[in-house]
Amino acid sequence: MVPQTAHAEPLAGTAYYVDATGGNDSASGLDSAHAWRSLARVNSTTFQPGDQILLRAGSRWTGQLWPKGSGTAAMPITIGGYGTGTAPRIDGAGQVADAVRLSNQQFWTIRGLEVTNAAPATGTPGQNLKDLRGIHVTGDNGKQLQGFLVDGVHVHDVTGEVNWIGGDTAGDKPGIRFQMGWDRSKRTGGIVFDTGVPNPSAPPATPTALNGITIQNSVIANTSFAGIVVKQYSGDAPGAVATGWGNRAKADDPKFAPHTNVVIRGNHISHPNTEYGCNGMYITNVRHALIERNVVNRTGTSGIETYFADDVTIQFNEVSETKQRAGGADSNGIDPDKATTRQVVQYNYVHDNGDGILLCQFVFGDVVARYNVIARNTRYQIYLHSDPASRASVYHNTIYNTRSNYAIYGYGKSLQSTYTITNNVIHSTVANAAISTSSTVHYRNNLYSGTLPVPADDTSAVKGDPKFVATPGQGTGTPQSGPRLDLAFALKVRAGSPAIDRGVRIDNPGGRDFAGTPLYNGKPDIGAFEHTA
Repeated sequence: MVPQTAHAEPLAGTAYYVDATGGNDSASGLDSAHAWRSLARVNSTTFQPGDQILLRAGSRWTGQLWPKGSGTAAMPITIGGYGTGTAPRIDGAGQVADAVRLSNQQFWTIRGLEVTNAAPATGTPGQNLKDLRGIHVTGDNGKQLQGFLVDGVHVHDVTGEVNWIGGDTAGDKPGIRFQMGWDRSKRTGGIVFDTGVPNPSAPPATPTALNGITIQNSVIANTSFAGIVVKQYSGDAPGAVATGWGNRAKADDPKFAPHTNVVIRGNHISHPNTEYGCNGMYITNVRHALIERNVVNRTGTSGIETYFADDVTIQFNEVSETKQRAGGADSNGIDPDKATTRQVVQYNYVHDNGDGILLCQFVFGDVVARYNVIARNTRYQIYLHSDPASRASVYHNTIYNTRSNYAIYGYGKSLQSTYTITNNVIHSTVANAAISTSSTVHYRNNLYSGTLPVPADDTSAVKGDPKFVATPGQGTGTPQSGPRLDLAFALKVRAGSPAIDRGVRIDNPGGRDFAGTPLYNGKPDIGAFEHTA
């Protein structure tokens, strides 16, 4: 996904060239023969709309890249590359909080860079973890900041500290701390968009909010706490005056000041070589967000988590092999978490995690989970864990359980919420595997297969072999392939399946099935796939 050859884009501004070995800061910088040399020269310049900062392919710099100035909607400022070879590299080396930084700026494009920010390891595990990020876009000027595109970057090996909101401080270790509250937690990692205030004890009257964030076609690996973070300031640190901008007490909370119009697509996020790489994505304090066609593999805690978020669609992603790390309690693929409303989770392949889809809507929330394939997760395929003010509609999913004692599980407050679970294929090969039942969990017209019991309230249940076309194989998407959603096609059904034409109609079901077949041509099938001859 990261291009090896970068090309300058013709814009109306001025192009400035930077060469780490052949440049000279006394030169004009206006062509490759008169390139600047250092990051300091770039950082001391205030760029104008349409300008380009072009870093020579194959060049490497140590330190921080923080150019100044802002573009416009029609003429953004671009950081990119020129020449042929590997992507230009910015290495914070653990010496700066942000290897690439923008603050109180807007209308910027960052394209085709390699970025890293790892502090040297010490003899004590976790001792080198710090308040570090790869690319950091932030602000505190009390205004709306707009127009950010991060495209085709490779961000890796960022040794960010892991701070948890709650938990027990008895679990503190080097680089890992609990009970840090909202503002001091979960804001390190590969690519971070957040906002703050100049003085926490005297915040301005209006929040700084970001609008128009796109992160696409990028590879993010071994970055802690997370691969991608989006977060708003709230004012809960010691000595701070609370603003409430980053919290959401109710769905129409007037203090809530989310970032808007966020798109995260086509990225590959993995943390295979760090025990501190937790979330793939931690997307909080947003409204109107689209998270699609990403591969999230071997991260910790949650592959894709939303929190204090409204109007988010999570679709066409592959999330796999999430596990518990760094003191985190969870290991789920996708989690619409606290105070999340109008969440749609659809067309995702969620496999081989701890939990598949966790509905952790504590305080309040509403979620639709439809046309997903959820397979081989080790603890629960679907985990119902919401507070009484929450609701979720779970329909037309294919659940394939070969490893867990539960296909669908819920407990405590979660069973006071309202769930409707309809038209799902729920298959299990595990002896005595269970399905949680409750007066507020409503099963309707599902196909139960293998060893599973049929919930008593599912009076229109279908029981039998779904006749999958094949056993789903192992494997996951790469940066080159993108999500391997096709691997889930093994769970389509063959002719003669009891799933065919046995579904009940759902209002506004989404228009297509997991494989792209239009809905409905006649009576719907049960599960994530409509059978085609």
